[in-house]
This record gives sequence, structure tokens and C-alpha cells, in this order.
Amino acid sequence: MDYKFEGETIKRKLTDSGIYSPLNDYNPDPEEGKISTGYSYPIKAFEKFLGYYDSYYNIAYNPSISFNTDFSLIFSACMYNRNKGNDTVMLDGKPADKYIERYRKPLEFFRKNTGVKGSFSFYIKRYRKYSDAKGMSESSAVASAVSRSLVKNIFGEDAGRDDSTVSRYARMVSGSGTRAAVNGPSIWLSYPGINENESYAVKIPADVNKISYAIFPANIDYQTTSAHSEAVKSPFYDSWIGEKYRRINEIMTGNFNTEDLMERGLEDMFSLNSVLMSRGNIVQTPESLALLKKFLEFRKRNEGIYITGDTGPSLMVMSADRKLLDEFLEISGGNYLIGSHNPDAHKKYLNAFRKESEEYFQSVS
Repeated sequence: MDYKFEGETIKRKLTDSGIYSPLNDYNPDPEEGKISTGYSYPIKAFEKFLGYYDSYYNIAYNPSISFNTDFSLIFSACMYNRNKGNDTVMLDGKPADKYIERYRKPLEFFRKNTGVKGSFSFYIKRYRKYSDAKGMSESSAVASAVSRSLVKNIFGEDAGRDDSTVSRYARMVSGSGTRAAVNGPSIWLSYPGINENESYAVKIPADVNKISYAIFPANIDYQTTSAHSEAVKSPFYDSWIGEKYRRINEIMTGNFNTEDLMERGLEDMFSLNSVLMSRGNIVQTPESLALLKKFLEFRKRNEGIYITGDTGPSLMVMSADRKLLDEFLEISGGNYLIGSHNPDAHKKYLNAFRKESEEYFQSVS
């Protein structure tokens, strides 16, 4: 399959329908000591991605589709310094060395792309409804929040409200962050051969408010970066990517129908696990497998309920029928969190976070 041709076809369809449009231009206006704040909620994918065609620009082999959840909330504050010092990252009140390394490339790209010199300091705080868990897409919210605080800091408030621009720079931190930058359901346009400045997420007309959902947080010692490098080595990878392009075109033809998206989320979870297992990578636990077995038995007797997961054992159950979801949750025997749409937890914490981040920046200036 010619992935570039298929990707260009999807791009043309999205453009013709008015869903996708070119990025706006913003002029950088850096200000010494300026502090800007951004926040984000994580995503859960219907159409997933693993593996980068271009690992520098974080261009994936296929477009992907998701919507925001409210299982966590991430705030980021960014301060600009005209002096060429070291970039710094504080996470939950502690220096985050691994994040500094992860942001080195995105900030290098940002400075080169904008011509802005100097350094950036980030103060990041996570608000979780769970303890440690894998597969909650928390990294997507971190990337998105950091990108929004950076974009707002250098380009201004209008740019900070421009999800596509924020999405583009979030991509350089994390592919999943590309979609987290859009509030609601979105598609990330990415495929081999796409221009870097055309690869970002846009909102799609999917009525995800129809979806009732809950997640079962679970943890495992597995890094998503390993999943990206391992997936492309799988003998099933090419057929998996080919199936994605076929199904995305079908979903677009159906105008992003909610049931189609949930069904795709279920299908793609099994495919993703098969791709990783073919390389000896197991992202499930005995507990998550037991839950999955219980779900499949329940689904034999009840249509209209779906389950999905990403690179971890945290499984999310979805249905357009809340009563059906509740019935499964009652027999599940697991610890779960109920999700909701249009979250507003950021309003509750915003003022306190701003004060906290400002006090931190004052203390290190």
C-alpha cells in the first residue's frame, strides 16, 4: 500500500469537508520573565498509532483518532529568559531530569523554527484521580499542556487558543499529545511524506457526548518508547497499518459515527496487542486479562458495549447505553473510574496553580 497516497487522500477529504485547514501564522514576541499557563486533559484513542516514520519530527505512519477524558488534569507554566541558559523542568515540585531530556529536541526545534533565542523554564503539576497506572495517556496531556504554555508565552493569547498550532508543537514532545491539544474528538493527520507543518490534529464532528465510559486503572513496568520501536519490527506491522487506512476511510464516509468509532477502538486494541506480542512485548497483566475475559463473556449476551486500551493494562469500557455500562461495571469486580465529558476541573485549580508557579519562578529568579 502507498501510505503517502492514502494519507493525501484522507487529507483531501478532510479539507474538502472543511475539517482540516492550513495553520495560521503568528509572529513571535518574546518577553523577559513572562509566565504563561496551559492545561490539558488526556486522550483515549479509537484509532491508535505506534511507530514513527520520522522519529525527529514525530511523524507517524498513519492518522489516528481519539477524544479527551477527565481521569487526570495537567497544568504547565512556562517562563521565558532571554539569556541562553539551561532549560529546566519541575514536575510536581521536583526537578524532572528525564523530562529535560525529552524536551531538548522539541525546544531545539521551537527555537530554530521561531528564531527565538534564550531558555525556558517549565513548572508542571499533575492532578490524578488514580495512583500509578499505565495506559491512561497521561503523557498526552503533559505534552499538550506544556505546548500550550509555550505557544501562549511566545506567540500570545490568540495562538494559545489555537488548538492546531498548539497541536503541532505538542507533536514534537509526544505523538499522542498532538490529539490531546484539541478539546473533544479529533483526528491527527500524519503519514509518510507529509510536510512537518501540516501534521497536527483537528476536531471532527463525532458526537462523543453519546458515549458513557469508565476505566480500570492498572500499572505495569513498560515504556511507550519501547512500544514505538518494537512495533515497526513486527511482521504484522504493514498489514496493521494498511487496515487502519481502510477503516479510517470507512469511518470518514460514515461521518465519524459514534458506534463505528467505539467498534474500531475495540478492534484496534486487539491488533495493537498482537503487534506487540509478536515482538515478545506483553502489556497486559493477569488482572487485566481476567477483566477482558469477563467483558467478552458479557458482550456475547449484550450488543452495544465496547472495550479498548493502549500500551498498558488500563482498560476502558464504553457504551452509548449507560444502563448497559453500569450492568457490566456491577459484575466486573474491579476498581474503576467513571468518565465524563466537558470537564471543568481546571477552573477549580487554576488560580492556586498560577500562584504556586509564580512563587516558584520568583524563588529561582
